[in-house]
Amino acid sequence: MTVSLYFAANTSAFAPLVALEEAGADYRPVPISLATGEQHSPAYRAINPRGRVPTLVVDGTAVHEVVAILGWIADSYPAACLLPADPTGRAQAVSLMSWFASTIHVALAQVRRPERYADDPEIRRALESPGRTAFAKALAELEARSAATPSPFLIGGRFGVVDAYALVVRRWADGLGLDRTDFARFADRTDALFDRPSVRRALDRETRIPAAAAA
Repeated sequence: MTVSLYFAANTSAFAPLVALEEAGADYRPVPISLATGEQHSPAYRAINPRGRVPTLVVDGTAVHEVVAILGWIADSYPAACLLPADPTGRAQAVSLMSWFASTIHVALAQVRRPERYADDPEIRRALESPGRTAFAKALAELEARSAATPSPFLIGGRFGVVDAYALVVRRWADGLGLDRTDFARFADRTDALFDRPSVRRALDRETRIPAAAAA
């Protein structure tokens, strides 16, 4: 099996980078430069017509969207136990990751990528305030979840793909300049996870290419 991950620095692609490293996967990391618009090149559009990262290519077949990619990694490397084995726990994990993608990422895009939602410059500017409000509300929910359990992990008793995705959310929060005192417990837990060997290796992958704005 040949596995390639197309990713860009400082994007949601960090989650599958971490998951592949945590799983001990043999994969080819392929950096995409958002700064130069490489995501819109014909070569990349051939594997991801949406021009977004990440994209996972498995034996020539492309898999798009973070939640789907993380699910594939968890299923393909079961020894790493990246998703709960029981159906209810797995459903809770997928639910949380879907919320990250459909709510938190959308709130971020309202601030950082308003051109996705409007052509009018005034409307784009008007999107920032509700985007920041929605993001802060989501962080408050993550803070409450962090306060409700002694586990250092969001789902179950061990590190998994949900935690890898949570690191992306934490980086987004930092990028928006939000006050960590408003999400202190979540911040402390993710601080600890950034010291994990797999996370450090993923960070090292990113430092080898130019940073880009969050996407």
